Amino acid sequence: MDGITFGDVIVLLLAGLFGGAANALAGGGTFFTFPALLETGLPPTAASASSNFSLWGGRIAAVAPQWRVIDIRRRTVWMRILIALTGSAVGALLLLATQDRAFLFIVPWLLAFATVMFIFSAPIGAWLQRVLSNRAHGWLQRLLEFGFAVYGGYFGAGLGVMMLSVYAVFAELSPAVANALKNVVTALLLTMSVAIFALGGRIVWPAALIVLAGAVPGGWLGGWLAMKVNPLLLRGIIGLLAVLLTAWYFYKAYGLPA
Repeated sequence: MDGITFGDVIVLLLAGLFGGAANALAGGGTFFTFPALLETGLPPTAASASSNFSLWGGRIAAVAPQWRVIDIRRRTVWMRILIALTGSAVGALLLLATQDRAFLFIVPWLLAFATVMFIFSAPIGAWLQRVLSNRAHGWLQRLLEFGFAVYGGYFGAGLGVMMLSVYAVFAELSPAVANALKNVVTALLLTMSVAIFALGGRIVWPAALIVLAGAVPGGWLGGWLAMKVNPLLLRGIIGLLAVLLTAWYFYKAYGLPA
């Protein structure tokens, strides 16, 4: 990115505003922030890393009131945190090792995966609960947690839906505790990946901080709108945007002449 223009600042602020609001309302904030960072000139891997950082603050803020919901003395909770941190580190290191040119061809598939998880989160979650409810499948639960954590460290769009779908299968966890655990683990997971991206020099700080400046009031706005707007309508709008973005990036990666 050679320099940030006034137009770029407006685009990034709006992306942060909508992304922060989306995460507070229905999820899917990455569908706003990542494309905006990419289209304003950031290299693809830097756009992904910077997007993760810009939305990370909102995740941390959401965790503060939820620690008390989780019994952190439980060995299974610490095991899930360890799995998430390890997977996130692997995913972040994989992103650092990915060439930007290769990542451009991977992005459409990542967006497609995130879009499917976002739109069909309810049936996918129900299917996972049926599959994983048998305790004999404990190894599969851990494998899914690790795989989702790797994905979260590498890209992260739709991560919350994935983690909640796994945590919800445990009969000893109430929905409130499962959601709190998802938020805490996701925040810690993203903290790990953001730290690795920062140490690896992959975050473009001026652009990321502009998006963050929009995401903070966006999160507040989303919390206010949550009491006034039908969340199903919002999920439908964000889902449509995700489909259009996925189609556009498939076209850019595979449909345009060199």
